[in-house]
Amino acid sequence: MGTVLVLTGRDDLTADAVIDELTRRKASVVRYDTSDFPQASRVAATLGTQGWEGQLTAERSIDLQTISSVWWRRPAEFSVPGVWPDEARAFAVSEARVGVLGVLGSLPVRWINHPAKDSAANYKPVQLAVAARAGLDVPRTIITSDPDHAREFIGADEVIYKGLSGGVLTAERRHRYLPTTVLRTAEIDTSLTGTAHLFQERVPKQCEVRLTVIGKRMFPVAIHAGSPAAKLDWRTDYPSLTYGPIELPVHVEKGVRLLMDELGLFFGALDFAVTPDGRWVFFEVNPNGQWHWLAVRADVPMVEAMADALQGKDD
Repeated sequence: MGTVLVLTGRDDLTADAVIDELTRRKASVVRYDTSDFPQASRVAATLGTQGWEGQLTAERSIDLQTISSVWWRRPAEFSVPGVWPDEARAFAVSEARVGVLGVLGSLPVRWINHPAKDSAANYKPVQLAVAARAGLDVPRTIITSDPDHAREFIGADEVIYKGLSGGVLTAERRHRYLPTTVLRTAEIDTSLTGTAHLFQERVPKQCEVRLTVIGKRMFPVAIHAGSPAAKLDWRTDYPSLTYGPIELPVHVEKGVRLLMDELGLFFGALDFAVTPDGRWVFFEVNPNGQWHWLAVRADVPMVEAMADALQGKDD
């Protein structure tokens, strides 16, 4: 068995839990913080007949050819000296990203998930189209910058507005997500022409489900909202949430497998609503979504499943 490489930042409780489990199993595992490069780590790789050979060195040296799996968890941005001019720093970060991740990305090992697949799958319009083709129930949806198109879609109803890219980056380079918002026709004006917007029908909810997929294993957890804000977007009020078991319908499982296969994802955190009449409506898949809090709150063996997958013991 080779070395498991975990790419993530310093503060990551999910990675901590899985690394602890791998260590308990006496597996060879290395946590690599990409923000250490190039100031506190280095790469030395040579192209051979079978691909890249060499070492990635941080607190310890890793032989590239001994890596058996890579967990693309939550890698931080590369960090170059702050005294450099802005243009030089931007160039150095870009070169580091392409150089280090290019070498690692070429390794013929199990990736959870490969960054190229992860990035491509983050496009919400792509997810929705693939989900529809996979036979999953998706909300009526438009993407538009045309106010008349939006008004026609909304009519006399209420609709949901969601950010297409998942959030915004603040001036302090912190990610801030956009909560789900209810809109009516009267709120649509010419400001809509400024960019693309996603609108969806408002789906009635009995509960919501976070479905965590780790390879062939699926872990559905029902999320019950305890406040009006959480019923619209459960991320806005975690203290009000309760969790419970729920059975995954066979047709949903089949659709999810088709979705994951077409997107090329090994891991995904999928969000569904279960309607009062029992329909499972797909909202999105986050290729790098959070799940450890659910493993703890709902007592689900996701940590063990991820460790199995990284060790290749899930087949």
